[in-house]
Amino acid sequence: MIQPTRLFCLIILVILSHSVAAQKWDKVYTDTNSFVIHTATVAGKKYIGFLKYQTYYLLNYNGDTVLTKSENYLDAEFNDFNKDGYQDVILHYSGNASYVLDLFLYVPITGKWKEVKNFRDFPAPEKLKQAKLYYSYHKSGCADMNWDSDLFYIQNYKAIRIGNIAGRQCDNRDRVKDAVYIYKVRNDREKLYKTLPIETIWKYKDFKWGFIREYWKKNYKLFI
Repeated sequence: MIQPTRLFCLIILVILSHSVAAQKWDKVYTDTNSFVIHTATVAGKKYIGFLKYQTYYLLNYNGDTVLTKSENYLDAEFNDFNKDGYQDVILHYSGNASYVLDLFLYVPITGKWKEVKNFRDFPAPEKLKQAKLYYSYHKSGCADMNWDSDLFYIQNYKAIRIGNIAGRQCDNRDRVKDAVYIYKVRNDREKLYKTLPIETIWKYKDFKWGFIREYWKKNYKLFI
């Protein structure tokens, strides 16, 4: 049986530890140098993530730093990117391309987040509902008249490309005929699979974005 005096001391220690943790947690909100603050509960535990001087910090409720990365970041968020029921960490990178991200997936076994390699190569990623695949979009010059979309998957915390749609509509510049070029990709080597008239994209409600979405949705099995 625990003696009353010892039990009282244990209660005081628990109260003090929670108080210290709460002070560390609250300090993030009162620190004027911190911005872009988000909180999340992951696997029953509370976390807070924030940017400070373009460095991202992820803290647990005890005030311990569990993840930090310094880059030219503009924003950050918690989001269940791979739809496994756990909140992942997404960091928005500042650069010439739009919506370039770094991704840290939550690993339930370890209770930590692990970065996905090469993820920055796939801007504006969208998940296919039909499979564990994703597709991206990025400008490729000529005021966005040239553009690309890559089909990829994530394995062993690495983003792997398996398909590409290259739209070229820059008045046949650089000896490249205006068209939609579709490639199968293996080991980062592209093999031309199909060529479509550039006018194909105008048949879709959202033009090239609608074409990209529908093409990957209907044809992704051809690239697996």
